[in-house]
Amino acid sequence: MQVKTGRFFAGLLLITAMLGLIAFFLYRTIFQTQYPTIFPYMLGFFFLLNSMFYLAFVRIHKPGNTLFIRQFMILFGVKFLLYLIAAFIVILLFRKQALNIGIAAMVLYLFYTGYEVLWLTSVVKRKEHNK
Repeated sequence: MQVKTGRFFAGLLLITAMLGLIAFFLYRTIFQTQYPTIFPYMLGFFFLLNSMFYLAFVRIHKPGNTLFIRQFMILFGVKFLLYLIAAFIVILLFRKQALNIGIAAMVLYLFYTGYEVLWLTSVVKRKEHNK
């Protein structure tokens, strides 16, 4: 499992770097006036939050765990709530950039959540196959 966790973090780091590079080029060329100054911190926040919740998910998932669905839904709800609270606070602090921050947060959420869902489904399938 440590190898798979290492691969998850390597992929997460790669996605973070790719999104950072893509954003750098987009904000330097097409969207020069729309750059949210907090964007690098948003990348870090998404990376850290996804890392923490992936580790928590891997720890709670055991084949035959009847409470798994409930625990997973609680973790997912807490993570989503943290995203909403963070977005609300950041948008209130940077009102002039609110639209740009909201769009950037939605794009980051889609990429990071998509990546996490792919990995989590592979972990569940692998653990259920190894019963």
